[in-house]
Amino acid sequence: MNKKLLYIILSLAIILLIPFVFSSEENMQKTINISELSLDEKIGQLMFVKPSGKNINYLKELHVGGIFLNNLNSKENYIDSIYFYQNNSKIKLFVATDMEGYWNPFNNFYNSSSFGDINSREESYNLGKEHGKILNELGFNLDFSPIVETKNNVWPYRTFTGTPEEIKGKISGYIEGLHSENILTTAKHYPGGSLIKNPHLIKYKANISLEELSYFDFAISQGIDFIMVGHPIVYGAIDSEGKQSSISPEVIGELKNKFNGVIITDAVTMMGLRISYLFNFKKVYPDLILAGNDIILDTHKNSKYNSLVKRRNELKKAVLKGRVSQDRIDKSVEKILKIKGYQVVY
Repeated sequence: MNKKLLYIILSLAIILLIPFVFSSEENMQKTINISELSLDEKIGQLMFVKPSGKNINYLKELHVGGIFLNNLNSKENYIDSIYFYQNNSKIKLFVATDMEGYWNPFNNFYNSSSFGDINSREESYNLGKEHGKILNELGFNLDFSPIVETKNNVWPYRTFTGTPEEIKGKISGYIEGLHSENILTTAKHYPGGSLIKNPHLIKYKANISLEELSYFDFAISQGIDFIMVGHPIVYGAIDSEGKQSSISPEVIGELKNKFNGVIITDAVTMMGLRISYLFNFKKVYPDLILAGNDIILDTHKNSKYNSLVKRRNELKKAVLKGRVSQDRIDKSVEKILKIKGYQVVY
């Protein structure tokens, strides 16, 4: 066989093998054995943070499962930051922002309607699709939206208005619009009451009605992916037993009876929750996981890297001492990995 013919045969073989090699590699990446993950890697999947700049330690030391970005000054900065974190993460990241219109994370280059501006299901679908397109363009895969609460005394235009049926139409339209662009969705803030007063500033109680809960039930029926749990102490149609909803097994346990998706906390450094842990805030992590949350959202200006390490270590210590079971951690990790698109084995 002459050299020219041999070269042609080898070249053809390589061309034919390339798709098989990449397909095999992709399939291998899509299967994760939870038992092979370290405890640090598992706990990292339960953490959603707002990184400061490009810091590889968020991935190599904390192993975070999700990042939140807002208020960067250009499309290029968003794309560059998201690429850096996704490209350097062993496990695919959730990348989220608050795309409600009221608070626009992209106000340097994009103008958005607010939920209060929406007059119909069709308008809501179009807004969701519009939001989904820009999120996709920048590299996001998750929107902390829509808000499905209706009692709003603090932030006008963050919520849909109208009759209960009109509001449900707007909720379903927005979810459908985001899903049409392959963006994951979040109903917030369960079980209600987070807009009656400002949970960023104070600890308070809220009376929850069956109607308020019905909007979350409706969002579940429409295929919502995440539900974010708020911090008010609640009573009425649901009772948090004197604790903030986010650390109440009673509230989250009832939610888990009807929702199989990911349960995430509202930002945990809000004073509405933090005031109960003023002298030892790192203790909040074990309590949040024991209450039933799958992911802890820790994205405030007080969520510095070293503080995140201390809070992670407190949860790790609780697992090693048996206060939080390995099985409890594994169940949330499994749920998170599956919604990220992985096949999970043990």
